[in-house]
Amino acid sequence: MPHLIIEYAAPLAQETDIQGLVDAAFAGAEASGLFSADHIKVRATPVEHYTTGGTNQPFVHVEIKLLSGRTGAQKKDLAARVLENLTTKLPTTAISVETNDLDRESYSKRA
Repeated sequence: MPHLIIEYAAPLAQETDIQGLVDAAFAGAEASGLFSADHIKVRATPVEHYTTGGTNQPFVHVEIKLLSGRTGAQKKDLAARVLENLTTKLPTTAISVETNDLDRESYSKRA
């Protein structure tokens, strides 16, 4: 835990190193100090059809899913670190980051 899910406008893959974005998001999550590196999971998914403010401006959106229990300040810092790392890779692209708590009692996984 956590899961970082990167959605990005598909055309970005033609001009951007998507694995570099995955690595940058990972580094931001690791730098937060909230998780050990072996628990951080990051994946990226292209979005073929989209509109951004009525245009086809490229975008990146990151959803961070984490088990409940972190403070608002911790989540804000985590999101800021991920955003900062992605911004260095894509300084002119619209980027957003959100955090979402998963219910600790009902979350299940197989190792």
